[in-house]
Amino acid sequence: MSRRQVKSLSAYTRRMLIRNIFDARVIVVWMIAFGGVLGLCGCGDSASSTPVVQSEPARLRVFAPNTPLAWLVRELGGEGIDLVTPWYVGGVDPAEWSPSAAEIRELQSADLVIFNGADYEPWASRVALRRSTTLDSTAELTKFLIKQDGAVHTHGPKGAHSHTGFASSTWLSPTLFAAQASAIAERLATLQPSKRVAILERLAEITDRLATLDASLKECGLRQPQWLASHPVYQYVGQSARATIDSMHWEPRDSPSDAQWAEFSLARAKIGSARVPMLWEGEPTVEVRKRLETMGVDIVRYPLYASMSNDAIQDLANSIRELREALNLRPYVKR
Repeated sequence: MSRRQVKSLSAYTRRMLIRNIFDARVIVVWMIAFGGVLGLCGCGDSASSTPVVQSEPARLRVFAPNTPLAWLVRELGGEGIDLVTPWYVGGVDPAEWSPSAAEIRELQSADLVIFNGADYEPWASRVALRRSTTLDSTAELTKFLIKQDGAVHTHGPKGAHSHTGFASSTWLSPTLFAAQASAIAERLATLQPSKRVAILERLAEITDRLATLDASLKECGLRQPQWLASHPVYQYVGQSARATIDSMHWEPRDSPSDAQWAEFSLARAKIGSARVPMLWEGEPTVEVRKRLETMGVDIVRYPLYASMSNDAIQDLANSIRELREALNLRPYVKR
């Protein structure tokens, strides 16, 4: 367009024309600066002039803090996930694990670092991580979190100690585990938008399975609202079942002391039922099992963690099925 033609235009049209020319120049400059149009630089052949688009990562390196959440990440993310689980190598309880300097560097290089939250990872506040790469999977569940009483007790090799802060085994509650799955799925879908539909389809299947378990667990609470436990890690199981759980501080491999048996006898006497379930992280000794059976106590194995290769939801289902058997409930039928 010639200068004479421009002058013949109205003032408004001239302003719009100048604005469009300016906008076009800005866009071109932006594209050159970010390598979007290589051909404008005057180098390379015709193929090199194709715009370079920032693509999503084909695979994600994701840290998960324990086996239930590792299973969730793997199940939701599918084949595009490389799990980072340094705590698994040493065979330690993930809740007792703390990263070394080398492991901190490994976390810092991950695409996503998932925390269970609820005070499960006390080391997290001491490790410098980019906020954009972290996810607290229980951040939206604070109103459901349960404070521990912090009572001093002795068990295992630790000697006298106490548990303070929030109870952290949220994944044992089907409801809370489903909420954690939803938070993880959303972050994975954000990092890999092309896989969003597939991720959300997997999430729907997971939440449906957990909803069935939650309904089954609530029936257990209706049948018998007072339970016992070997260790105070089942707070969210009780919350989900709407049951009260009186917990000891017993380890599966240990034999309780006379004082611990006396404490247990008092707790058992408070429950009037002829039979009462007692949740255990592992199988107690033969002597302990026999003595508990004489007191009208039914052992229910309710592991804290799934094994790395197991389906975490199926492990929960197995524990709830054993609980139903102890309560003389038939297998749950989905309505």
